[in-house]
Parts: sequence; C-alpha cells; structure tokens
Amino acid sequence: MSRIHSTLIALLVGAAAAVGLSAAIHTVQLGQKAVAAPSISVHDLSARKAKLAAWHHSLHATLAKRPPALPKLPHFAPVAAPQAPPPSVATAQPQVTYVHAPTVVQYKHAPAATTTTTSWSDDGSGDGGGGGDSGGGD
Repeated sequence: MSRIHSTLIALLVGAAAAVGLSAAIHTVQLGQKAVAAPSISVHDLSARKAKLAAWHHSLHATLAKRPPALPKLPHFAPVAAPQAPPPSVATAQPQVTYVHAPTVVQYKHAPAATTTTTSWSDDGSGDGGGGGDSGGGD
C-alpha cells in the first residue's frame, strides 16, 4: 500500500470519527432539553398536595371498614350426572401405538492388505532374470 493510500484512508477514518462525535454531542444536547423540569406554581403544587392528602385519607378510611358478611349459600339436593351411552365401535378412536424400527448397523470392512512381495519382470516369466521382451527367438 502506498503512502498516499494510507493517508487517504486515515483522513476518511478521521472524518467519520468527527461526524460521529458531532452526532453524539447533538443527541446529548437534545436529551438535556427534553428532561428539563416543568415549572409549576406554588399554588398549583399546594393544591395537588391537598388533593393527594384527601385521597390518602379516604383510602385509609375505606381500608379500615370491614366488608359485609357474605350471604349463606343455598343447599340443594345432589343431582346425579346423566350417564352418557358407551361409544359404539364405529365412533371409538383406535388406540395408536408407536413402534420404533430397530437400529441397523452396517460394518464395512476394508480389503485386507497383502504383505507378500513378488518379483516383477518385463517378460512376464517371474524369475527376475531376463532381458525384457525378447521372446527367446531371432
């Protein structure tokens, strides 16, 4: 990377950081303006406190009262539940039994490696001697 490229990248990163910083400062200033406490006159504040005190007093007075006694429940003769006819064979749901298939494990064996050594020759005689594909005749 050349020096000009690295300088341009550094300037772009610096400009992005400056824009981000100004956006953050602007956001914080907006939040401070929105949180400012509203101004309430002393007369309004004292009126609200008086209403709150009156409500608090009425709440405690209501809690101090005992609720009236509940009326007695009427007693009725027990009623037998109607007997439903037994379900017919056509409407009865068959019982579902889930049966899992047995696990199948297959072993694949690699072919056995041969450990015997054989001598190899070009003429196919297998004696290790001989001079190639002469075939024995001229």
